[in-house]
Amino acid sequence: MATIGKRLILPALIALIVTLLALAHPAYAAADLPVTLDGAAYPGTVRLIGGVSYVALREFADTVTAGQAAVRWDPALSEATAETPALMLRARDGSRILEANGRALWCAGGIFSENGTLWVPLRQTSAAFGFRCDYDEASRTVGLTREADAIEPASSAYDAESFFWLSRIIEAEAGAEPFEGKLAVGTVILNRADSPDYPDTVRGVVFDTAFGVQFTPTANGTIRCTPSRDSELAAAACLEGYRMTADMLYFINEDLATSFWVPSFCRYITTVGNHDFYGD
Repeated sequence: MATIGKRLILPALIALIVTLLALAHPAYAAADLPVTLDGAAYPGTVRLIGGVSYVALREFADTVTAGQAAVRWDPALSEATAETPALMLRARDGSRILEANGRALWCAGGIFSENGTLWVPLRQTSAAFGFRCDYDEASRTVGLTREADAIEPASSAYDAESFFWLSRIIEAEAGAEPFEGKLAVGTVILNRADSPDYPDTVRGVVFDTAFGVQFTPTANGTIRCTPSRDSELAAAACLEGYRMTADMLYFINEDLATSFWVPSFCRYITTVGNHDFYGD
């Protein structure tokens, strides 16, 4: 649709301009960052890029486990794994999700490879290995303090029923959409659960019928689908706290919709894939 195309082009151009300006700024140049590990200087390299501190995954894993972590690279998936008795970590080149013990840690700056080295954000990676990460403004250093053998697993971090239904509504509504579209659907569900105007559980939101069926998959049965890995990762990331925006409450595919109440009365926020997203 022409109107949707216009809505997509302008935000994309703005995002591109902002990114280019940010990368041109000296603060976004790569630089070393002092880090301490349980009070001693971290012997590896830490790079500050775009305000995010990065470490080389293999070097970091070897350092904090005294060489006991099994680190492997899968060229077919462009993915590295780091495994200890307490941790299973997965990091994929180009992804913004760091998987750790079944959890999905959001990495806004992304994960990237350079000259055969996979670089991962320090804060999320250190948390996966059981460290607290603190920044000291006075000394401009990062301090890592071990608190556990590894991050607690997903089964302890959030409710299994919430994950079950969130991953399924994401798959049913956005299985064919890009990963950002899956995150956006998850955002809508959890924003509603946080709102006093809707049920306060994921299951309650998904099956809400106070003003009619809210989500078609609950009526046609596709809610009983098997979620893909990406739908599960999107659900986990949202349960970890990720929100695309705090006010996103509705979405609609105008090519399939039979009711246009949402675009008529709600505030447009963004379009991802085939869905337009709205707030009050």
